[in-house]
Amino acid sequence: MLRTILVPLDGSTLAERALPFALDLARRTGGAVHLIRSHVSIAITAATAEGALLSTEMLAADDSLRRRAIEDTQTIAKRLADEWGLPVLAHAEDGSPGPAITATAERLAADLIVMTTHGEGGFTPGWLGSVTDHVIRHSHRPVVALPEHDAHGGAPLAPRSILVTLDGSGRSETILPAAGELAVALGARVELIRVIAPYIPGDVASTLAAETPDAFGIDTVSARAKEALDLLADRLRKLGLEVTASLRVHLSPTRALLDHVKATDPDCIAIASQGRGFSRLFLGSVADKLVRAAGRPVLVLRPYDA
Repeated sequence: MLRTILVPLDGSTLAERALPFALDLARRTGGAVHLIRSHVSIAITAATAEGALLSTEMLAADDSLRRRAIEDTQTIAKRLADEWGLPVLAHAEDGSPGPAITATAERLAADLIVMTTHGEGGFTPGWLGSVTDHVIRHSHRPVVALPEHDAHGGAPLAPRSILVTLDGSGRSETILPAAGELAVALGARVELIRVIAPYIPGDVASTLAAETPDAFGIDTVSARAKEALDLLADRLRKLGLEVTASLRVHLSPTRALLDHVKATDPDCIAIASQGRGFSRLFLGSVADKLVRAAGRPVLVLRPYDA
């Protein structure tokens, strides 16, 4: 269950926009929300007497900023705990935000990290921001990246449909437990989708001229892929979820996925990532375009290497 939910804050209203979603989810699961605020020191040191004096002043200013950040986070935690009737705890760490968030998530064994993204869209550092990008690429905890702009008017997001993208690999399937738990908590329906590209042999003309049934073997591959997809869907149905499974055959998996997202308009997309990028199906422009197409929450998990 998604009972330990971590929300990074940085003092901005944008970061705080992740709070309603996290709090609503915690209320549904009977969990707790943990707020994490990191402080990057501005203190400098110098060898000269003048530099030492400046360093002392900077240290004092730095300590003041640290205490203010801690107090602000504690104030937010207390206010939210009173308003929502939930356990809300504040954590403060020194150091760069990305590593601090990742380390805190591991220490708390967080079930989910909820962060607000910014920018134009797409899984690039410019959209996610360096902090969110770092967390997604380095944490092994599920991350929900919420778009900066949505049509909910500030109300808690509660996705009713989750599109889980798979590519036939065991790594891509590691997103299923988190996606299933999120769907159970939200009462959302789930659609599994896999797109396969037909294999094109070198001598296409000769192969077609042979008039061999299923000359490219795509029917056989499709049947096996659909069977595997249906087995995964059955696993999720055992959780009481409404689940459908879709298989597409297309020369361009990217285009097929984009068309499917446009046609079905899911509230949330769920994917498993690679360490330095996404799985073959979601490398580069695929993930970028999937998210850019609608500006919706994205559930991402970087699984442990086998």
